[in-house]
Amino acid sequence: MTKTAKFSIKETFWGYQIRSGRPASLGVVLAQAFSYFFGACFMIAAISFVAVPLLFDGTEVGVMRVVAAVLFGAVAFYLLWFASRGSQTEIHVDTSVGEIRQVISNRAGKPTTVGAYGFDAIGGVHIIDAPGEMSLLVLQYRDTDQQVSVAEALEAQLVPLRDRLARDLLVTA
Repeated sequence: MTKTAKFSIKETFWGYQIRSGRPASLGVVLAQAFSYFFGACFMIAAISFVAVPLLFDGTEVGVMRVVAAVLFGAVAFYLLWFASRGSQTEIHVDTSVGEIRQVISNRAGKPTTVGAYGFDAIGGVHIIDAPGEMSLLVLQYRDTDQQVSVAEALEAQLVPLRDRLARDLLVTA
């Protein structure tokens, strides 16, 4: 049984996008599920603070209830935003401006930039062994231990991508 590369490369007018093809981690999926549930709960509570007194006893909505509704609404908005954010990270190599971007696309396709690095900040492009028979292609940030994961596949499938990234990113001063 041969395994095929999970990553994909999409050419663009400004460079290229690398999708790792790795499934989202269980922690991220659970965090987004809990955020969705609690965001919905906070939204219901925010609406209830304002609507319930008016519906049942006809009294005015006090300032404290409005403040609580606004605070609960803000928490609900943040939690629902996090829940709707995507869970798949992409690497955008922008050769026109000399920048690497870590991007997460939400469920509607709108990208959110998580991190951006100039080509001069990349200290190396390496293939490291991952658990199992797969290997991992990573970018090393300057001369530190900090790494950005790019793709996971068999080592032979990662070599052409590593060579392309090294040619594009590693700037000689």
